Amino acid sequence: MSRFAELLQRGITLEDVQELQRWLILRVVQHWKRITVFTLLGAGLGLGGLILKPAQFKASMIIAVEEGETSGWQNLLAQFGLDVGGLNPGGIFEGESLVQLFSTRYMVERTLLDKVHLNGDSVQLVNYLYPFTKWGKDSETQAVVFPASRTDFTPEHDSLLLEIKNYVAGEVLDVYKPDKKLSLISVSVTHEDKHFSKAFTEAIVANTLEYFLESITEKARGNLNVLRAQRDSAKAEMTKALIANASAYDNVVNPIFQSGQVDQYESFVNLQVANALYVEISKNLTLAEIGLRKQTPLIQVVERPNFPLQRSGYEWWQWMLLGGLAGGAFGIYQALFRKS
Repeated sequence: MSRFAELLQRGITLEDVQELQRWLILRVVQHWKRITVFTLLGAGLGLGGLILKPAQFKASMIIAVEEGETSGWQNLLAQFGLDVGGLNPGGIFEGESLVQLFSTRYMVERTLLDKVHLNGDSVQLVNYLYPFTKWGKDSETQAVVFPASRTDFTPEHDSLLLEIKNYVAGEVLDVYKPDKKLSLISVSVTHEDKHFSKAFTEAIVANTLEYFLESITEKARGNLNVLRAQRDSAKAEMTKALIANASAYDNVVNPIFQSGQVDQYESFVNLQVANALYVEISKNLTLAEIGLRKQTPLIQVVERPNFPLQRSGYEWWQWMLLGGLAGGAFGIYQALFRKS
Protein backbone atom coordinates (compact mmCIF):
# COMPACT_ATOMS: atom_id res chain seq x y z
CA MET A 1 0.00 0.00 0.00
CA SER A 2 1.35 3.43 -0.91
CA ARG A 3 2.12 6.13 1.58
CA PHE A 4 -0.78 8.22 0.24
CA ALA A 5 -3.23 5.37 0.87
CA GLU A 6 -1.91 4.87 4.40
CA LEU A 7 -2.47 8.53 5.21
CA LEU A 8 -6.01 8.37 3.88
CA GLN A 9 -6.79 5.34 6.03
CA ARG A 10 -5.63 6.62 9.40
CA GLY A 11 -6.70 10.25 8.79
CA ILE A 12 -4.70 13.29 7.84
CA THR A 13 -3.46 15.65 10.53
CA LEU A 14 -2.02 19.10 10.09
CA GLU A 15 1.50 17.72 10.17
CA ASP A 16 0.57 15.14 7.59
CA VAL A 17 -0.58 17.83 5.16
CA GLN A 18 2.92 19.19 4.73
CA GLU A 19 4.31 15.68 4.40
CA LEU A 20 1.58 14.83 1.92
CA GLN A 21 2.42 17.87 -0.18
CA ARG A 22 6.08 16.97 -0.26
CA TRP A 23 5.19 13.38 -1.10
CA LEU A 24 2.88 14.42 -3.97
CA ILE A 25 5.48 16.70 -5.45
CA LEU A 26 8.10 13.99 -5.13
CA ARG A 27 5.93 11.39 -6.83
CA VAL A 28 5.05 13.76 -9.69
CA VAL A 29 8.71 14.67 -10.17
CA GLN A 30 9.78 11.02 -10.06
CA HIS A 31 7.21 10.02 -12.68
CA TRP A 32 7.22 13.14 -14.84
CA LYS A 33 8.14 11.13 -17.90
CA ARG A 34 5.15 8.85 -17.46
CA ILE A 35 2.82 11.81 -16.90
CA THR A 36 4.23 13.60 -19.95
CA VAL A 37 3.75 10.51 -22.12
CA PHE A 38 0.15 10.11 -21.03
CA THR A 39 -0.48 13.83 -21.55
CA LEU A 40 0.89 13.75 -25.10
CA LEU A 41 -0.96 10.53 -25.82
CA GLY A 42 -4.21 12.07 -24.57
CA ALA A 43 -3.65 15.19 -26.68
CA GLY A 44 -3.14 13.02 -29.73
CA LEU A 45 -6.27 11.03 -29.01
CA GLY A 46 -8.16 14.29 -28.49
CA LEU A 47 -7.01 15.52 -31.86
CA GLY A 48 -8.22 12.25 -33.33
CA GLY A 49 -11.65 13.03 -31.90
CA LEU A 50 -11.83 15.94 -34.33
CA ILE A 51 -11.65 13.44 -37.19
CA LEU A 52 -14.33 11.23 -35.67
CA LYS A 53 -16.59 14.19 -34.87
CA PRO A 54 -15.84 17.16 -37.14
CA ALA A 55 -17.04 20.65 -36.39
CA GLN A 56 -20.63 21.36 -37.43
CA PHE A 57 -22.34 24.45 -38.77
CA LYS A 58 -25.67 25.74 -37.56
CA ALA A 59 -28.01 27.61 -39.90
CA SER A 60 -30.93 29.33 -38.16
CA MET A 61 -34.03 31.09 -39.41
CA ILE A 62 -36.54 32.89 -37.21
CA ILE A 63 -40.03 33.57 -38.53
CA ALA A 64 -42.96 35.45 -37.03
CA VAL A 65 -46.47 34.13 -37.77
CA GLU A 66 -49.49 36.34 -37.14
CA GLU A 67 -51.84 34.98 -34.51
CA GLY A 68 -55.55 34.84 -35.33
CA GLU A 69 -57.95 37.03 -33.39
CA THR A 70 -61.57 38.04 -33.87
CA SER A 71 -61.85 41.79 -34.32
CA GLY A 72 -64.73 44.09 -33.51
CA TRP A 73 -65.75 44.71 -37.12
CA GLN A 74 -66.02 40.94 -37.68
CA ASN A 75 -68.40 40.64 -34.73
CA LEU A 76 -70.44 43.57 -36.10
CA LEU A 77 -70.76 41.96 -39.54
CA ALA A 78 -71.67 38.65 -37.93
CA GLN A 79 -74.72 40.28 -36.32
CA PHE A 80 -76.04 40.99 -39.81
CA GLY A 81 -75.37 37.43 -40.96
CA LEU A 82 -72.17 38.27 -42.82
CA ASP A 83 -69.17 36.03 -42.17
CA VAL A 84 -65.87 37.09 -43.70
CA GLY A 85 -63.91 34.41 -41.90
CA GLY A 86 -61.07 34.73 -39.45
CA LEU A 87 -57.43 33.84 -39.34
CA ASN A 88 -56.66 30.19 -38.71
CA PRO A 89 -60.28 28.95 -38.69
CA GLY A 90 -60.90 25.99 -36.43
CA GLY A 91 -57.53 26.45 -34.73
CA ILE A 92 -55.64 24.49 -37.39
CA PHE A 93 -51.85 24.63 -36.87
CA GLU A 94 -52.33 26.82 -33.84
CA GLY A 95 -49.54 27.14 -31.29
CA GLU A 96 -47.25 24.13 -30.96
CA SER A 97 -48.96 22.26 -33.81
CA LEU A 98 -47.30 24.57 -36.32
CA VAL A 99 -43.92 23.85 -34.72
CA GLN A 100 -44.56 20.11 -35.00
CA LEU A 101 -45.52 20.50 -38.66
CA PHE A 102 -41.90 21.20 -39.58
CA SER A 103 -40.76 17.77 -38.33
CA THR A 104 -43.50 15.66 -39.88
CA ARG A 105 -42.59 12.92 -42.32
CA TYR A 106 -44.35 14.67 -45.20
CA MET A 107 -42.50 17.95 -44.70
CA VAL A 108 -39.04 16.47 -44.17
CA GLU A 109 -39.29 14.02 -47.08
CA ARG A 110 -40.78 16.68 -49.34
CA THR A 111 -37.82 18.94 -48.55
CA LEU A 112 -35.29 16.16 -49.02
CA LEU A 113 -36.66 15.54 -52.51
CA ASP A 114 -36.37 19.23 -53.44
CA LYS A 115 -33.74 20.36 -55.91
CA VAL A 116 -31.59 23.30 -54.84
CA HIS A 117 -28.46 25.05 -56.08
CA LEU A 118 -25.43 23.93 -54.08
CA ASN A 119 -21.86 24.73 -55.03
CA GLY A 120 -22.97 25.83 -58.49
CA ASP A 121 -24.94 22.65 -59.26
CA SER A 122 -28.63 21.78 -59.11
CA VAL A 123 -28.84 18.76 -56.81
CA GLN A 124 -31.47 16.89 -54.87
CA LEU A 125 -31.00 17.45 -51.15
CA VAL A 126 -31.33 13.78 -50.27
CA ASN A 127 -28.60 12.81 -52.76
CA TYR A 128 -26.35 15.57 -51.42
CA LEU A 129 -26.88 14.47 -47.81
CA TYR A 130 -26.70 10.72 -48.43
CA PRO A 131 -22.86 10.37 -48.55
CA PHE A 132 -22.64 11.96 -45.07
CA THR A 133 -24.96 9.34 -43.53
CA LYS A 134 -24.02 5.90 -42.25
CA TRP A 135 -25.98 4.33 -45.11
CA GLY A 136 -24.00 6.31 -47.65
CA LYS A 137 -20.78 5.03 -46.08
CA ASP A 138 -21.94 1.41 -45.97
CA SER A 139 -20.51 -0.66 -48.81
CA GLU A 140 -23.86 -2.41 -49.37
CA THR A 141 -25.90 0.80 -49.84
CA GLN A 142 -23.18 3.24 -50.85
CA ALA A 143 -24.12 3.24 -54.55
CA VAL A 144 -27.81 4.07 -54.00
CA VAL A 145 -29.05 7.14 -55.91
CA PHE A 146 -32.51 8.54 -55.31
CA PRO A 147 -34.61 9.21 -58.44
CA ALA A 148 -35.94 12.69 -59.09
CA SER A 149 -39.58 11.51 -59.00
CA ARG A 150 -41.10 9.68 -56.04
CA THR A 151 -43.04 7.47 -58.44
CA ASP A 152 -39.74 5.89 -59.55
CA PHE A 153 -38.79 4.85 -56.02
CA THR A 154 -38.17 1.20 -55.18
CA PRO A 155 -38.93 -0.30 -51.75
CA GLU A 156 -35.24 0.16 -50.92
CA HIS A 157 -35.48 3.87 -51.73
CA ASP A 158 -38.58 4.23 -49.56
CA SER A 159 -36.93 2.48 -46.62
CA LEU A 160 -33.74 4.51 -46.87
CA LEU A 161 -35.67 7.77 -47.23
CA LEU A 162 -37.60 6.99 -44.06
CA GLU A 163 -34.36 6.27 -42.19
CA ILE A 164 -32.83 9.53 -43.44
CA LYS A 165 -35.99 11.39 -42.43
CA ASN A 166 -35.70 10.00 -38.89
CA TYR A 167 -32.02 10.98 -38.81
CA VAL A 168 -32.77 14.53 -39.97
CA ALA A 169 -35.72 15.03 -37.63
CA GLY A 170 -33.84 13.60 -34.67
CA GLU A 171 -30.29 14.93 -35.05
CA VAL A 172 -30.15 17.64 -37.73
CA LEU A 173 -33.37 19.65 -37.53
CA ASP A 174 -34.43 21.63 -34.47
CA VAL A 175 -37.67 23.65 -34.38
CA TYR A 176 -38.92 25.43 -31.28
CA LYS A 177 -40.50 28.64 -29.97
CA PRO A 178 -37.90 30.76 -28.16
CA ASP A 179 -40.63 32.39 -26.09
CA LYS A 180 -44.00 30.73 -25.51
CA LYS A 181 -45.66 34.14 -25.23
CA LEU A 182 -44.45 35.32 -28.63
CA SER A 183 -45.40 34.06 -32.09
CA LEU A 184 -41.76 33.51 -33.08
CA ILE A 185 -40.56 30.17 -34.40
CA SER A 186 -36.89 29.25 -34.65
CA VAL A 187 -35.82 26.70 -37.28
CA SER A 188 -32.21 25.55 -37.22
CA VAL A 189 -30.25 22.87 -39.06
CA THR A 190 -26.88 21.66 -37.76
CA HIS A 191 -24.58 19.65 -40.04
CA GLU A 192 -20.92 19.33 -40.88
CA ASP A 193 -21.56 20.68 -44.37
CA LYS A 194 -22.39 24.38 -44.10
CA HIS A 195 -23.95 24.56 -47.57
CA PHE A 196 -26.41 21.79 -46.73
CA SER A 197 -27.31 23.45 -43.41
CA LYS A 198 -28.21 26.71 -45.11
CA ALA A 199 -30.02 25.15 -48.09
CA PHE A 200 -32.09 22.72 -46.02
CA THR A 201 -33.13 25.44 -43.57
CA GLU A 202 -34.41 27.70 -46.33
CA ALA A 203 -36.10 24.84 -48.20
CA ILE A 204 -38.00 23.35 -45.26
CA VAL A 205 -39.21 26.78 -44.12
CA ALA A 206 -40.44 27.57 -47.65
CA ASN A 207 -42.21 24.21 -48.02
CA THR A 208 -43.81 24.27 -44.59
CA LEU A 209 -45.08 27.84 -44.88
CA GLU A 210 -46.45 27.14 -48.35
CA TYR A 211 -48.36 24.12 -47.06
CA PHE A 212 -49.46 26.13 -44.01
CA LEU A 213 -50.90 28.94 -46.15
CA GLU A 214 -52.62 26.51 -48.51
CA SER A 215 -54.24 24.66 -45.61
CA ILE A 216 -55.34 27.81 -43.79
CA THR A 217 -56.93 29.42 -46.86
CA GLU A 218 -58.20 26.30 -48.66
CA LYS A 219 -61.87 26.79 -47.71
CA ALA A 220 -61.81 30.54 -48.35
CA ARG A 221 -60.16 30.08 -51.76
CA GLY A 222 -62.74 27.43 -52.68
CA ASN A 223 -65.62 29.75 -51.79
CA LEU A 224 -63.97 32.57 -53.70
CA ASN A 225 -63.64 30.46 -56.86
CA VAL A 226 -67.31 29.41 -56.65
CA LEU A 227 -68.44 33.03 -56.27
CA ARG A 228 -66.30 34.12 -59.20
CA ALA A 229 -67.88 31.47 -61.41
CA GLN A 230 -71.35 32.50 -60.25
CA ARG A 231 -70.57 36.18 -60.91
CA ASP A 232 -69.44 35.37 -64.44
CA SER A 233 -72.67 33.41 -65.05
CA ALA A 234 -74.79 36.21 -63.58
CA LYS A 235 -73.01 38.76 -65.74
CA ALA A 236 -73.68 36.67 -68.84
CA GLU A 237 -77.37 36.40 -67.93
CA MET A 238 -77.58 40.14 -67.30
CA THR A 239 -76.01 40.81 -70.70
CA LYS A 240 -78.56 38.52 -72.37
CA ALA A 241 -81.42 40.23 -70.52
CA LEU A 242 -80.11 43.65 -71.53
CA ILE A 243 -79.98 42.64 -75.19
CA ALA A 244 -83.45 41.10 -74.98
CA ASN A 245 -84.85 44.24 -73.37
CA ALA A 246 -83.34 46.46 -76.07
CA SER A 247 -84.79 44.20 -78.76
CA ALA A 248 -88.23 44.33 -77.13
CA TYR A 249 -88.17 48.15 -77.20
CA ASP A 250 -87.19 48.08 -80.85
CA ASN A 251 -90.06 45.72 -81.73
CA VAL A 252 -92.77 47.95 -80.30
CA VAL A 253 -94.42 49.43 -83.42
CA ASN A 254 -97.32 51.28 -81.78
CA PRO A 255 -96.92 52.13 -78.06
CA ILE A 256 -100.68 52.81 -77.81
CA PHE A 257 -101.44 49.06 -77.88
CA GLN A 258 -100.54 47.53 -74.49
CA SER A 259 -100.40 43.97 -75.88
CA GLY A 260 -97.39 44.92 -77.92
CA GLN A 261 -95.55 45.96 -74.77
CA VAL A 262 -95.79 42.61 -72.93
CA ASP A 263 -92.43 41.42 -74.23
CA GLN A 264 -90.97 44.78 -73.31
CA TYR A 265 -92.19 44.54 -69.70
CA GLU A 266 -91.09 40.91 -69.40
CA SER A 267 -87.60 41.66 -70.66
CA PHE A 268 -87.38 44.62 -68.30
CA VAL A 269 -88.30 42.43 -65.29
CA ASN A 270 -85.72 39.82 -66.34
CA LEU A 271 -83.12 42.57 -66.62
CA GLN A 272 -83.93 43.83 -63.13
CA VAL A 273 -83.70 40.31 -61.68
CA ALA A 274 -80.40 39.61 -63.45
CA ASN A 275 -79.01 42.94 -62.30
CA ALA A 276 -80.04 42.33 -58.67
CA LEU A 277 -78.50 38.85 -58.76
CA TYR A 278 -75.25 40.21 -60.19
CA VAL A 279 -75.08 42.95 -57.54
CA GLU A 280 -75.69 40.47 -54.71
CA ILE A 281 -73.07 38.00 -55.95
CA SER A 282 -70.59 40.84 -56.45
CA LYS A 283 -71.15 41.93 -52.86
CA ASN A 284 -70.59 38.40 -51.56
CA LEU A 285 -67.51 38.11 -53.73
CA THR A 286 -66.07 41.28 -52.20
CA LEU A 287 -66.72 39.91 -48.71
CA ALA A 288 -65.09 36.62 -49.70
CA GLU A 289 -62.00 38.46 -50.94
CA ILE A 290 -61.83 40.32 -47.62
CA GLY A 291 -62.18 37.01 -45.80
CA LEU A 292 -59.37 35.45 -47.82
CA ARG A 293 -57.07 38.34 -47.03
CA LYS A 294 -58.07 38.06 -43.37
CA GLN A 295 -57.41 34.32 -43.26
CA THR A 296 -54.03 34.70 -44.95
CA PRO A 297 -51.62 35.16 -42.04
CA LEU A 298 -48.82 37.67 -42.15
CA ILE A 299 -45.53 35.79 -42.10
CA GLN A 300 -42.32 37.71 -41.62
CA VAL A 301 -38.79 36.36 -41.75
CA VAL A 302 -37.01 37.93 -38.80
CA GLU A 303 -33.63 36.28 -39.36
CA ARG A 304 -32.13 34.44 -42.34
CA PRO A 305 -29.11 32.11 -42.39
CA ASN A 306 -26.10 33.84 -43.92
CA PHE A 307 -22.45 32.91 -44.20
CA PRO A 308 -20.39 32.59 -42.12
CA LEU A 309 -22.60 30.22 -40.15
CA GLN A 310 -22.33 29.64 -36.44
CA ARG A 311 -19.91 26.81 -35.63
CA SER A 312 -20.85 24.19 -33.08
CA GLY A 313 -18.42 21.74 -31.50
CA TYR A 314 -14.86 22.13 -30.27
CA GLU A 315 -11.92 23.58 -32.17
CA TRP A 316 -8.85 21.44 -32.81
CA TRP A 317 -6.89 22.98 -29.95
CA GLN A 318 -9.80 22.42 -27.59
CA TRP A 319 -9.83 18.73 -28.50
CA MET A 320 -6.10 18.55 -27.83
CA LEU A 321 -6.48 20.41 -24.52
CA LEU A 322 -9.26 18.13 -23.29
CA GLY A 323 -7.35 15.04 -24.36
CA GLY A 324 -4.15 16.32 -22.77
CA LEU A 325 -5.89 17.08 -19.48
CA ALA A 326 -7.49 13.65 -19.41
CA GLY A 327 -4.17 11.95 -20.26
CA GLY A 328 -2.29 14.01 -17.67
CA ALA A 329 -4.87 13.19 -15.00
CA PHE A 330 -4.55 9.50 -15.80
CA GLY A 331 -0.74 9.78 -15.63
CA ILE A 332 -0.92 11.44 -12.21
CA TYR A 333 -3.26 8.70 -11.04
CA GLN A 334 -0.74 6.11 -12.20
CA ALA A 335 2.04 7.92 -10.35
CA LEU A 336 0.13 8.20 -7.08
CA PHE A 337 -1.64 4.89 -6.75
CA ARG A 338 0.55 2.39 -8.59
CA LYS A 339 3.63 0.91 -7.04
CA SER A 340 6.86 1.84 -8.79
